[in-house]
Amino acid sequence: MKNMIYVILTQTGTLPAKIIKFVTKAPYNHTSITSNDELMDIYSFCRKYRLVPLPAGFVNESELGVFDMFNFVPCEVYGFEVTDEQFDKYRKLIAKFKRDSKVYSYNVLGLFALAFGIPVHRKNHFICSQFVAHILTECGVAIFNKDLCLVKPDDFRYLDKAQLVYKGDMKALSRLSAERLARLATRQFNT
Repeated sequence: MKNMIYVILTQTGTLPAKIIKFVTKAPYNHTSITSNDELMDIYSFCRKYRLVPLPAGFVNESELGVFDMFNFVPCEVYGFEVTDEQFDKYRKLIAKFKRDSKVYSYNVLGLFALAFGIPVHRKNHFICSQFVAHILTECGVAIFNKDLCLVKPDDFRYLDKAQLVYKGDMKALSRLSAERLARLATRQFNT
């Protein structure tokens, strides 16, 4: 099986997500990342507790359960075929974030500044799209032509190597096996 990294774009029904959607007018306003060896472990920067938006930071969204709060959570999944070296780098980066999760926080100030196109750099602070862009950049998977603080979820849809492999309900995605998702990605890459 090929090494795959997946970027997941979602639009939940939480109040912050509704406000962001109102401001951005984009179909998806949250970004997460996963891989074919851990499809059930989806990482991002977001709320740490299911019912309240703050505090927020690095989380495994599969354990959080926010997606289960809604009947339907629209999502798109983009696959990136990666080399063994890139995949190893991805695993090491995620392991570092997991190990040091207490030092990372959500960049609330950066989120508000993003609406005005102002980059806000804060040590160990990320918003969801900045985190995923950071991971892809550090792994050599994608290049962004802007400050990573200004990357929005919609930007991932237009990356050169991004291949749409799934569109539908986030809860249905959890029922797909990593192997099946990889087969879908392979079909996309070969067409």
